[in-house]
Amino acid sequence: MDDLMGYFIIGGILIGAVIILYLPVFFLLKGRVSVIRQLSIVLLAACSCIVLYATIISAWGQDAFHPAQHHLNLLPLRMLDESGGMLTDKMVVQIFANIIMFIPCGFLLPSVFSRMRSFGRTALMIFFASFSIEFVQYFLGAAADIDDVILNLLGGILGYVLFAGGSRYLQRKHARLKLSGGNHYR
Repeated sequence: MDDLMGYFIIGGILIGAVIILYLPVFFLLKGRVSVIRQLSIVLLAACSCIVLYATIISAWGQDAFHPAQHHLNLLPLRMLDESGGMLTDKMVVQIFANIIMFIPCGFLLPSVFSRMRSFGRTALMIFFASFSIEFVQYFLGAAADIDDVILNLLGGILGYVLFAGGSRYLQRKHARLKLSGGNHYR
């Protein structure tokens, strides 16, 4: 569980850094781009940094691109059958980390990019991003695992479901306000 806490701490630091770096852009766009949209863009950039840190940068070492061994699992759901030498706690953390880190991506991609508002496009983008990460990890000498792609996709789908549910809720609320004349706030 300490590993998961470490991810949250590093994630918080990266989010803070992205926000600080974005502040000048925020003030330049303040009147032209809504605060919610800018916040979504910043959070997507921060989440992308967190994912890259957790998957690529942390795996980068002396053996990068010329490891002694390559680790590859192409058997789906193998993690349920064997732990690959991992302790159960560490395996559970890995499973949850793979899901949790892509939930914001599934939510923020359609929030930021209107072309990503369809489930299929968002799922495809999450799949390709996750596959690309695993592809690079293989050559870095880290484990490349189809289970990670599946778990990342599951996280992205959960994020998209949250986006779709939130969008429907806001549309219904907006429609109710329009019907009631828009003057009554509850």
